[in-house]
Amino acid sequence: MLLLSCLWASASDSSWAEDAKKLEFFETRIRPVLVEHCYECHSVGAKEVKGSLVVDTAAGMLKGGDSGASLVPGKPNDSLLIEALRYESVEMPPAGRLPEHIIRDFEKWIEMGAPDPRGGDVGPITRTKIDIEAGRQFWAFQPPQPHAPPTVADTSWPRSEIDAFVLKRLEDEGLKPASDADRATLTRRLYFDLLGLPPTPEQLRSFAEDSSPTALETLVDHLLESKQFGVHWGRHWLDVARYADSNGGDFNATFHNAWRYRDYVVDAMNDDKPFDQFVREQIAGDLLPFESDQQRAEQLIATGFLMIGTKMLSERDKEKLAMDVVDEQISTAGSAFMGLTLGCCRCHDHKFDPIPTQDYYALAGIFHSTRTLEGESQEYVSTWPRRDLPASADHIAAVTKHEAQSKALKAQLTAMKKDFDAAEKALKELVANPNNLTIDDSEAEVAGSWKASTYTPNYVGKGYIHDDDNDKGEKSVEFSLKLARSGLYEVQLSYTHNSNRANNVPVTICHADGKSEVPFDQTRKPTVDELFAPVGRFKFERDLPASLTISTTGTKGYVIVDAIRLVALDENGEPLSADPGDSNLAAQAAEDKVEKLKAELASLNQKIEKQEANAPPPLPKAIAVDEYKEIDDCEVCVRGEHRNRGERVPRGFIQVALTGEPPKISSEQSGRKELADWIANPLHPLTSRVIVNRIWSHLLGEGIVRSVDNFGELGERPTHPDLLDDLASRFARPVSDRGFGWSIKRIVREIALSRVYQMSSEHDEAAWRVDPENRLLWRANRRRLPAESIRDAMLAISGQLELTPGGSPVEGLGTLVTNNSADADAYERKETAKRSLYLPIIRNELPPTLTVFDFADPDLVVGKRPVTNVPAQALLLMNSPFVMNCAERTAERLLAMESQSPEQIAAAAYQVTVAREPTIAELERAVEFLHRSEDLKSDLARKRLTLLVHVLFASTEFRMLN
Repeated sequence: MLLLSCLWASASDSSWAEDAKKLEFFETRIRPVLVEHCYECHSVGAKEVKGSLVVDTAAGMLKGGDSGASLVPGKPNDSLLIEALRYESVEMPPAGRLPEHIIRDFEKWIEMGAPDPRGGDVGPITRTKIDIEAGRQFWAFQPPQPHAPPTVADTSWPRSEIDAFVLKRLEDEGLKPASDADRATLTRRLYFDLLGLPPTPEQLRSFAEDSSPTALETLVDHLLESKQFGVHWGRHWLDVARYADSNGGDFNATFHNAWRYRDYVVDAMNDDKPFDQFVREQIAGDLLPFESDQQRAEQLIATGFLMIGTKMLSERDKEKLAMDVVDEQISTAGSAFMGLTLGCCRCHDHKFDPIPTQDYYALAGIFHSTRTLEGESQEYVSTWPRRDLPASADHIAAVTKHEAQSKALKAQLTAMKKDFDAAEKALKELVANPNNLTIDDSEAEVAGSWKASTYTPNYVGKGYIHDDDNDKGEKSVEFSLKLARSGLYEVQLSYTHNSNRANNVPVTICHADGKSEVPFDQTRKPTVDELFAPVGRFKFERDLPASLTISTTGTKGYVIVDAIRLVALDENGEPLSADPGDSNLAAQAAEDKVEKLKAELASLNQKIEKQEANAPPPLPKAIAVDEYKEIDDCEVCVRGEHRNRGERVPRGFIQVALTGEPPKISSEQSGRKELADWIANPLHPLTSRVIVNRIWSHLLGEGIVRSVDNFGELGERPTHPDLLDDLASRFARPVSDRGFGWSIKRIVREIALSRVYQMSSEHDEAAWRVDPENRLLWRANRRRLPAESIRDAMLAISGQLELTPGGSPVEGLGTLVTNNSADADAYERKETAKRSLYLPIIRNELPPTLTVFDFADPDLVVGKRPVTNVPAQALLLMNSPFVMNCAERTAERLLAMESQSPEQIAAAAYQVTVAREPTIAELERAVEFLHRSEDLKSDLARKRLTLLVHVLFASTEFRMLN
């Protein structure tokens, strides 16, 4: 019974944080949609409840209405609600089908079990006044305090203050720490934890043979100085920052400059940028002082943190879009920096933490006064600011010169293409009917302002032009007439007729007998092929200049200009048949002109290609926020509905987390700088705790607070509160005061050198019975490698890994990516041997090699990734061409070694893949398998060794960290 009770308690503790995340999902993704689209007809407060269905209470959702229960928890496909949203039966909401991403959210919510914190009725926004002072008594809202290391019985075990805190808890429970890990295990652990890469056999041997007392310190310092530290630890922060290279959502636009933010994070980790400065730059980098262009560029790029979240860019209601973006920024900043869930406060006071909805809108005023969106790229689709980064005068001059030259060449190309198209068209017409002549409006000389249009059908060419029924007498169009023969012609006009057209359009024809002006009625329907109408018949001489001019003088109504046609007539007034002599001569001249223009076009295109090949690098840009032109406080949106406004709330901060006097927000700025200063204050109760806890989690496998992104009431309590407080207070203190000076590398070093970190993961039955989840840290946690490390390790072991930075991963993917097979092809083209950090992270289409191993969802703040064990993982490792290729390349490297005995090759295969020597039984089986091929240089031997390496890559041991 005791064992069952312990198991039940630990299970309920572990599900605590998961339940909190589910409720947050409801509050941020489900409730706002219900409020906006359903409450008017289906709530307790509705004038008339339609279909007896209310959706503003949990009980009402489960009970349903006249058609039955609206949802079946865990079964979206059996839920009437999903049928209605999909428009498969009843169509709800009736005003229009909701976007697909919202329907997917409802499906996901029901799959979770339809968690819903609402009671039986819907009350006002604030049911009871929140007691802020009482709320500050909660452990997480009190500033962390330093603690002296506790006294322990076994004084020989601790090597650091961390060890004393952990050992004290173990001794209190009658437990002992596990033995130290062997050097090979510890080396592999350090390499993967600090760099995300495996050690080579030489690196394993180097540490194993180093008997100096500072060997471990030397190794840790060496790893901290590696540029790969920033790549691995930068990825940890990118999980929190919900980094992606595209927008996702309804309009999956590519973030072509997001990679600069990614590289900024990597550089910040490698440079050990103080975390308080790191925070300030991401919230308000554009508002901070700077001493150099490089610093200014870094600070602008850093604000990409606020930009790279998913936005519903095609939302037509722009104020709703603005408030949705603000909500995403508040939710992200709250979780990322403070470990608080703030999104639910958009609609009501926090259900569990002492955070009133007014605090949410105090922050909303700050972010609403920040420019995150910028106009529309096409129709109603919004876009985002791309800010220029500092560049040298020479670079700017080179780009300016190149752009001017390119513009001139492109204008020349456009004109030449127009001439070529006209010449080619004339040639085709001569071949088809050499005595007729058709000229489109695009080939005429235009005077005044005409508008191009394709609105009314039945036109010649790509469209027509009209005078917009204004500026009469100031507009005209002249067609030059060059005829293949002399004689009588019928002049015809093409136009799109309508009752709003002019009926007295002046048409002037200059012909062999002089000049004629004919009024033309464009309200009549064209009589020739429903395209042309005759103007009259006139004589033309082949060598004399001739023209036709259409004017707007004296007209009333729209004047249309499309094409004109001249039809050659015989002496009886009938269309003339071709004269072989004249037509051949004219056709030859036209063909010569086409060939000449074709050669000139080819030459110009080559010139343009050369110009582009020698182009200077484009001026750097970043997706970065800016101050909005209208700085103002925000009104409460009642129940989260932006059209239902309540009281105006002064811009400010989360009251329960205030310590001392908060920074005063200037009326001239958004307040982001003051927000950044408040969050990065050493006395802030949450900032240092949250980041220290995440660092601990990355190194030990679990946080001291296991709910790493939720330090509120629904989050878990710290297992070692004094240790967390001491590390957090030291983290924010200067180095001169025994602190870490906000240095991530210093605290990583401190933890890595602790004996707690160096323990083995060996099992102890007695300790397990007392602490089955290892919350007291009596052993090291056995952990699965993150997805990137699994992929990167295979590349490294096979000798293919490229350690150079990646640049833009989405160059060539276009400006819009969608969830279809074309994207999969794009990924194949983008497959690279660089580290996984540099793969394109396209929302809705994540890299398949990473998603199967629980890659972070880029729509969420993910301080700790979920770890699953599903068949798809084994299937990928067994069948992926990528894994097979790495196994084959590794086998080739092993066969290239100087020592070629089966025993040596088999042992080396284990050393490079799982960082240990094989057991006697493993070695015997491997040698027997390889020996069957007899000749180790044969194709059969290579295939067998490839299979052996492939088995090791697919093994549990390869992807686990002991």
